[in-house]
Amino acid sequence: MNIQEAKEEIKKTVWAYTSRTETGTFHIPVKRQRPVLLIGPPGIGKTAIMEQIARECSLGLVSYTMTHHTRQSAIGLPVLRQREFQGKEYTVTAYTMSEIIASVYEQIEQKGCREGILFLDEINCVSETLMPAMLQFLQYKTFGSHHLPDGWVIVAAGNPASYNRSVREFDTVTLDRVKYMEVDPDLEVWKKYALVRGLHPAVLSFLELRPECFYVMEAGQRGFVTGRGWEDLSEMLLTLESLKLEVDDILFGQYLQEKETARAFAFYYRLYEKWNGQIHPERILQGKYSKESENPEKLPKLPFDERLCIVWLLLQRIYGMAERFQEQEKLAKSLQYFTDGLKQKGPIKGEDLEKACMDGLERRKKGMLVQKDWGLLAPEEEEREKKLAEAIQSCMEQARHTEGLQAFQSRVDIEEEKKEEQQKDLKAGLENGIEFVRKTFGEGQELVILLTGILEHPHTGKAMREELKEEYLKVTAFLNADSKEEELRRRISGKDSWNG
Repeated sequence: MNIQEAKEEIKKTVWAYTSRTETGTFHIPVKRQRPVLLIGPPGIGKTAIMEQIARECSLGLVSYTMTHHTRQSAIGLPVLRQREFQGKEYTVTAYTMSEIIASVYEQIEQKGCREGILFLDEINCVSETLMPAMLQFLQYKTFGSHHLPDGWVIVAAGNPASYNRSVREFDTVTLDRVKYMEVDPDLEVWKKYALVRGLHPAVLSFLELRPECFYVMEAGQRGFVTGRGWEDLSEMLLTLESLKLEVDDILFGQYLQEKETARAFAFYYRLYEKWNGQIHPERILQGKYSKESENPEKLPKLPFDERLCIVWLLLQRIYGMAERFQEQEKLAKSLQYFTDGLKQKGPIKGEDLEKACMDGLERRKKGMLVQKDWGLLAPEEEEREKKLAEAIQSCMEQARHTEGLQAFQSRVDIEEEKKEEQQKDLKAGLENGIEFVRKTFGEGQELVILLTGILEHPHTGKAMREELKEEYLKVTAFLNADSKEEELRRRISGKDSWNG
């Protein structure tokens, strides 16, 4: 299975294990709740999906990389205790609470996470002295005399033996007590994640051109490339570009640790860099492109990899426009919701209005901090809350000189106008971008890549489905986005017409 399928399967498992009957008992008894064992090559996103599942299901998450642990830290330290058996006193060995189990109880006490996931990474690389205790923990959910709290699900992950010399194979007895999942790299699944994360367009377009370079890892070979490597390289490229620092060729080999892949991407990145300086995507999306640098008569003669750079430069700008529109829409809705809450309190003004605003802001702040502590708050949500708080503070200042709530409604109207203006810009950008590619490169592969890129991105796809329905119908009529891969390949051949 791929990592997305594994994610959905783990979510179902967690829901099933934590569901209870009307009397409060678990539908599946704790002793029948098999730990999940996720086996897959490194760098495909096993850790990332645990964070996503915890956030999406509002669960606690405690993560441990087991190679960092000794038998003492996992099981606890031995202590001597006096016990009496059949009238005689004996000195017996007991253990302090396991650091791992203690971390779960800390989550429960500090954050109120009664249900959650205990994620144990690199489970099959633990030391020889710790392995028997780990097998016991997988089978009985106990370290020594300390039991994992009910409502917490064990998910363990590891690499196949072919990727790691220190891996220990599990025996049949252990495997018969776990929920075993084997995961393989999948570029199409990773691309959806990469679009949401906003990875560098040079990375995304290069992998469109060279999909075989996405995951390079062969047993016995030193060089390798993983999804984690592409993501980390993307973060570095975006940061260096924003700081206007030079990107040296030696950078690529630091993340893509396979020489041929690093060399190929370095060459492609220089093409991307060249066209990023020669064309002006903003002007193209405004329908005001230059006949010198963006001449539709000259660009079709370029090699395909350079044409692909141009398409992805347009996609990057379209994605940015769509993200700004979605954030503005959410900000306008949040401010309207806050204003409606004030209106329900009746005609208030002066100190009463200010107190109501401060109380509302304090409630939102507390809710945001709880979400942040649980790891459920995305960076863009935190930024939006800050903008909302600034807007409310500004309205409070204006309300001192106007008729109370009028200042809030006026600000709501302003934010709505901004949203409508951004929606118009996005619509024009989509239409102009599609028309430029169609006019420049025809109705072949470049247009298919642009249209699929628009529909696959969560913000542009949502904007088209909900706000730009006419354009959406036109795109899907050409692309038939619900078709299978064979149908897409047929359309790439140019047999179907955009206008038909």
